[in-house]
Amino acid sequence: MSARIALTDRDPNGLAEMLAGLLEANLIAHPRRASLLRPAVVEIEVVDADVGATVRFSPGVVEIANGPATPRAEVHVRARAQDLLAMAAAPLLFGLPDPLRRDGRSVLGRLVRRHVRISGMLRHPIVLSRFARLLSVV
Repeated sequence: MSARIALTDRDPNGLAEMLAGLLEANLIAHPRRASLLRPAVVEIEVVDADVGATVRFSPGVVEIANGPATPRAEVHVRARAQDLLAMAAAPLLFGLPDPLRRDGRSVLGRLVRRHVRISGMLRHPIVLSRFARLLSVV
């Protein structure tokens, strides 16, 4: 793997550990995804578990910390655990859920119904697209 995944807190929460494992596995399985590691900050909040994590990307390095980002993240995802997992499993088209496939439409429906809230989606679509591709298990 050409990228280093680092948990920055002494006692990482379950979300931080899950994100680290998922990103590491995806970068090992798809080494070319390391080219998506450009400076960005994404914050994830899982509302039903009352837990959050911040993912900082830079070339060759992914740092994951507990809690909210300081300074503010470009993209903030707020969702239930099952919705976050559905996003990771959704087929992508240009780095966003594929509206031509049922699972992609399901994730898009969750966005429309506001079960998943993504702040920064319109201002930073490239950051969101890169994050979705890095997180995708498809």
